[in-house]
Amino acid sequence: MESRGFLTRSARWVLVSLWPTQRLLWTREGILYILVWLGLLGTGLNQQINLILLVAGLAAGPLVASIFASAAMLRKLRVTRRIPSYVFSGEPLTLDYSLENSRRWMAALALAVEDDLTPLDRIVSGSSSVTPRVFFARVPGMSRARLRWQGPSPKRGKYRFRMLDLVTRSPFGLIERRVTTLEPAQLTVYPKVGQLTRRWQFLQRQASETHRGLRHDRSAQQQEYHGLRDYRPGDSPRWIHWRTSARLGQPMVKEFEQQNEQDLAILLDPWLPRTKVMPEQRESLEKMIQFAATICLETCRHPGRRLLLGWTGPTPGVQQGPASVKLLHELLEQLAVMRPSSEGTLSTLFDALPPATLREAVLVVVSTRPVNLLEEAERSERLSGASARGLMGRVVLLDASNDELAEFIQFPDDLPPNSSKSGASGPRVSPTQEAQDSNQDGIESISGGSSE
Repeated sequence: MESRGFLTRSARWVLVSLWPTQRLLWTREGILYILVWLGLLGTGLNQQINLILLVAGLAAGPLVASIFASAAMLRKLRVTRRIPSYVFSGEPLTLDYSLENSRRWMAALALAVEDDLTPLDRIVSGSSSVTPRVFFARVPGMSRARLRWQGPSPKRGKYRFRMLDLVTRSPFGLIERRVTTLEPAQLTVYPKVGQLTRRWQFLQRQASETHRGLRHDRSAQQQEYHGLRDYRPGDSPRWIHWRTSARLGQPMVKEFEQQNEQDLAILLDPWLPRTKVMPEQRESLEKMIQFAATICLETCRHPGRRLLLGWTGPTPGVQQGPASVKLLHELLEQLAVMRPSSEGTLSTLFDALPPATLREAVLVVVSTRPVNLLEEAERSERLSGASARGLMGRVVLLDASNDELAEFIQFPDDLPPNSSKSGASGPRVSPTQEAQDSNQDGIESISGGSSE
């Protein structure tokens, strides 16, 4: 009985060692080789020519050697993957693969690692799969090798890694043997971000100053001014710089950075028709989300104000908090998975906003369709006729369907070579790879596009 058990264990060990749970595929060269070999074998048997039979017998050697050598090549190997937790769409995606050879003497030769990155929800942005592949030429025994794959990141959304395939065609390339390893992981691709233009900064400042009586004198007293400008109706006389005004002969007032402390609400209307969606409509939706992501990134660079993101749909959504790194990640993740909707109105979104936001914040409303904002506000249960009309003074309404966002945001690919001296200003997104090697959880790493 003991000898039978020993033989059983030995046979199982030999079977697992030489033929583990793997897939065996014939390559194109291997199929041609088999056809030639069968032709030789058939000719030798039919014509009874010993020399041809001898050649056919010798030609069978590489076939048998490929089956056993490829199985031995995949023994005691371990492959792992290292990915960022997030990346910005349009930035390089960097993945690190490691192959560990636990064999003492035998080197691992000519091995490829194939990966598969698939979207969790293809409706989000029409995203497609990514199939990274790296090739390890040689990994000595009892050592580890690392390779980096870099390619363009996919469109926004959440993606998942499931399995890693370790592939070899060693030693002759006649057969392909692959072993699959479960390595589940998840990657979030944030929307593409660009640079806000000076035109947008002027428009935002104008909306902040239009509402009379709501300019916060306390913020002006707490901050130093950064320049002088002409007097505008509604400015406080305490802001007048009398010496400069007397020299120029016209009132000049101090300009403060107070817009950094005023609450900002970004309201999105991601509307698309239920059927027959045109490519231009899909592009307008993506531009709207990219514009919102850029504003969120720029706002969270300067803590001290509250930021709110709201969106329409069957159930309106609202996410808010003080401008911070944590809030930025939450908002960008929400924008990454935002789906278009043919339902929902801005009036229901107004009802879901906090009263303080409706009363004091600057509202940036972006829609993929033309809307009558006054009618939407008057239809809201939270706003009366007078308050709805008063709200219009603090609203920036943008229509993404007629390319209205182009004058407020620019992307690095669209900028001229000397754009740093022109009118574009805002967040500059550094390459993703720089942030992958950084463990700092700060605004600089966020603008880089990824982190561990």
